[in-house]
Amino acid sequence: MTLSLPALDRRVVIPDLVAEPQAPAGTVRHDLGGAAFATTWRVSIYAEADAVLMGLKARLQAVLDGIDREMSPYRIDSDLTRFNLAPAGTFVSLPARMMTVMCHALAMAELTHGAFDPAILPAVELWGFGAKAVPEGVPDISVLPASRWRDLVWQAEGIVKPEGVRIDLCAIAKGYAVDALMDLLKAEPGVCSALVEIGGELKGWGVQPDGLPFWVEIETPVNAVSVAALCDWAVATSGEQVRSFVHDGQVHSHIIDSRTQAPTRSGIVSVTVFNTDCWRADALATALVVMGETRAMDFAVTYDIPCLFWLRDGDGFRERLSPRLEDWL
Repeated sequence: MTLSLPALDRRVVIPDLVAEPQAPAGTVRHDLGGAAFATTWRVSIYAEADAVLMGLKARLQAVLDGIDREMSPYRIDSDLTRFNLAPAGTFVSLPARMMTVMCHALAMAELTHGAFDPAILPAVELWGFGAKAVPEGVPDISVLPASRWRDLVWQAEGIVKPEGVRIDLCAIAKGYAVDALMDLLKAEPGVCSALVEIGGELKGWGVQPDGLPFWVEIETPVNAVSVAALCDWAVATSGEQVRSFVHDGQVHSHIIDSRTQAPTRSGIVSVTVFNTDCWRADALATALVVMGETRAMDFAVTYDIPCLFWLRDGDGFRERLSPRLEDWL
């Protein structure tokens, strides 16, 4: 959500400047939006003339529709589903864009030692967070195979399908889509600055005509408000408030820990991550939730990640900021 100015009772997060922004004088603001990935998307742009809008919404929607056709685990006709249904040992050709996302996903899995796991679809479906309907309650996880993302074998323009491996890119594809829309807007003649949002994942570019950045509100599980200046930065949040269910008083998050094949019990309710790439912020937010407080904070310090944690504390919550994020306050 774009805000005009941060109110005095809000925490204000101001990331480091990637480059000195130039105020887009003589521009007009335009807001476009639509539906994608079972959620909504919005862009706010400052452009030099109305003519720049001709066909722009359709082009943005086409990018999102293309990503969905390639990477959705909910579509029987997607390239991802085609891979997941392929016989073990066969080579599956995949579109270049999906191969890029798979490369990112496997790199994140390696970096986080499997806390981010792109081969977690069987567990996602068993717990009722996929496309398949399941009985209510806690499932029998003994039927699940161990995650084997390391078995994915690359060849030119595709992947060899390992036995029992099925991929889920939901924890990275939405962030990648935010980046893809921003790339399109940056290449559009006459567009001088923009803010992109898809289902709460956001990325800003440049500033508004008054020289102020795009202000966005950070998601939290409590009634505490922080706003951040997004000038060439992206932000993503993962946690149980996004999607979960309660059984016998226990909250079961949609974020699966591949070590247990069950919703994470890390004690972390949500993590918000800033990065210049939204796909990376998206994936890291999921991985940090899985890691748990101590390991996640050590990881954030090691890799200088600006992030905000909300953790369970008895019947309430407490927050914790990484050192890099504290520097931005």
